[in-house]
Amino acid sequence: MDNKTKKGVSVQEIENFGKKYRFEIFFIIYFLIATLLNFMFFGTAWSVFAAGLGGIFGVWLPNKIERISRASFHFIFKQEKVTKIIIASAGLIVSFFIPPLVFFVMGLMGGTALYSGASRAAKIHEEGKGTREEE
Repeated sequence: MDNKTKKGVSVQEIENFGKKYRFEIFFIIYFLIATLLNFMFFGTAWSVFAAGLGGIFGVWLPNKIERISRASFHFIFKQEKVTKIIIASAGLIVSFFIPPLVFFVMGLMGGTALYSGASRAAKIHEEGKGTREEE
């Protein structure tokens, strides 16, 4: 029996995977539910509009959006496990009933990330400016 190859995945391996990739798993499920239910109840127009509006606000107010999101995540991480599960369940319910709100938040985060990336790239470019001109 020891020579048999193991088929399948053990419960311990699944638990370890879930602990290691908990954020990825949660957000994938969250976005998947929002995307599928968006097609069923709202149509794509509302979510595209919400994501675009969120992106505009994210680029326009990046520091405030980043501060609010950081404070929200710190608040969640300070909670007990049961409270975290309740908050996650509330997030899943929101993604189930109000998918455009999920896309609005995605737009906020995306706009803030784009602004941050562009700002960092501009600083790097300005610091290294003149190196090509001198050659």
